[in-house]
Amino acid sequence: METQGQERPKASGTSQRPAKVAEALECLGRRIATGEVAEGEVLPVEADLVAELGVSRSTLREAVKTLVALGMVEVRTRHGTKVLPRRNWNILNRDVLLWMTSDGVINAELCKAIDEAREVIEPAAAAFAAKRASNIQIMEIRRAYGDMALAAEVSDLDGAIRADRAFHLAILAATGNPILEAFDSALDAVLGLLFVVATDAHLQSFRSNLVNHCHVLEAIERHDASAASAAMLETIWFTRSNLEAHNLTTAD
Repeated sequence: METQGQERPKASGTSQRPAKVAEALECLGRRIATGEVAEGEVLPVEADLVAELGVSRSTLREAVKTLVALGMVEVRTRHGTKVLPRRNWNILNRDVLLWMTSDGVINAELCKAIDEAREVIEPAAAAFAAKRASNIQIMEIRRAYGDMALAAEVSDLDGAIRADRAFHLAILAATGNPILEAFDSALDAVLGLLFVVATDAHLQSFRSNLVNHCHVLEAIERHDASAASAAMLETIWFTRSNLEAHNLTTAD
């Protein structure tokens, strides 16, 4: 969901790609991710796509090559470019997550999946951070929390989203676990989308959830792993209840 006047986020690789390639990739990726072109279906032939998108063959092929790398399509001689099942997609890629939205709104199924993944990863990450975080890492978590509080005070939605993501990513960085730390870009992608949905037009809910974030910070500061995990669960459950209250996710 977008805030009035807020620009829709662009796919993460857009700035690194030539403009025409990025446009073709965005168009095709979104068609696939939203189901306009369903799993098992074949994309239109190259000549038709070139004419429709107004791009060169080389530009189109670059876009398709990226879709292949993302696991979204396969190209077979004489069989065309076929859309693969979602289980093959690199769904934690920021571009793919953005394409799975419609008019900036995350569908309820995706929102629930993100929420469940957070419940698996983040409480454990908070517990590890409580055990292992250095003083500098704790300072980073504290700084992010301070930025969250300031953003809430001045009703800065963009600042709130940035600070909230920074808070959770700082905890991930403090786990001392290289495998968990490697999830940082994936977690950043899902949090960026989820927090927009959770806080858009609902800054009061963001303010209300600050206390749970504070409890996470305090537990990490006193190196209480159990309390840190429990407090992180509370932050996630609070967000879940907010999403459910506004019909932004599905309940079990």
